[in-house]
Amino acid sequence: MLELFRKNLFVYNLFLLLYCVLLNLSWFVIDIPFQSLKPGILSYYLYEFIGTESFAIKLLNIGLLFYQAIQINRLVSINRLTSQNTLFPGVFYILLTSLSIFFIPLLPQLIANTFIIIALIDIFYQTRNNEIPLKIFNVGLWISLASLFYLPYILLLFPAILSVLYLRTFKWIDNFRALMGAVIPYFLLGTVFFLLNRLPEFFGQFREVFGFLDIGQTFDWKSYVVIALFTILSLIAIMSSNTFTQRLNVHIRRKITALFFFLVGGIILMILVSKSNVTSLLFTTVPLAFMTGAMFLKLEKQFAEVLHFGLFAIALLFQYLI
Repeated sequence: MLELFRKNLFVYNLFLLLYCVLLNLSWFVIDIPFQSLKPGILSYYLYEFIGTESFAIKLLNIGLLFYQAIQINRLVSINRLTSQNTLFPGVFYILLTSLSIFFIPLLPQLIANTFIIIALIDIFYQTRNNEIPLKIFNVGLWISLASLFYLPYILLLFPAILSVLYLRTFKWIDNFRALMGAVIPYFLLGTVFFLLNRLPEFFGQFREVFGFLDIGQTFDWKSYVVIALFTILSLIAIMSSNTFTQRLNVHIRRKITALFFFLVGGIILMILVSKSNVTSLLFTTVPLAFMTGAMFLKLEKQFAEVLHFGLFAIALLFQYLI
């Protein structure tokens, strides 16, 4: 199955869509508990508008996952982050976000990941010369929009700014541009709530969001397996970081290092979030998808196929094994 995605051809995106549907079909046939962390203010209104169990939100979930996978593949392809141009990063993003049954509903973290991917596209734009000030502003803007769907994502502004400064000559004005981009969505939304005389509701989103090692869920054995898989993949990625950058030029190596900044940022976020549960693993899925795809590219084809099939089988088994 994995060989279908070894070449990044447009027609193969149809197989990617089918792959996404197969791994998310369970939500259409069985009831899945919605174990979200405290949603951001925009997530709250989205769920109020279309519900958490409606047919529309289930279709939106598949469509959003497919879009994110395409954008991750585009990010990797445009910036030549891997030696081969494949669909592997997008494939493993879909797989990682489907490993647990608790990942399947359209969670705030999943929505927020969309803006993290777009922010990474703008961050990697820093090695080009035109429109850099606007792109740096947009980085803060996208991170801020992500946090309006799930507030703790605002902390990813730190690895975002660090990545911008790492990819180009340090300038203090860059910090200011990114911070201005992050402030404006909150200012505009706060102004709307003020005009509607609902400002306490706006500030209510900031309560009970952060905590240190605050576990809000009793894990079952399937959750422990998923946590172990994410931990193993993250450790292998970190320990094998040099293998991702071999024979690549300095600009590409720096971009890959920026992805490691976001991986570490996601891990720190899991520690700092209040009432953390297994869905907190979604904080790491964007950078980890690239790293997992890059690792599988370096494996012997048959061995990679067996490992992928094992992960695919675990994802399906855990969804239907209630």
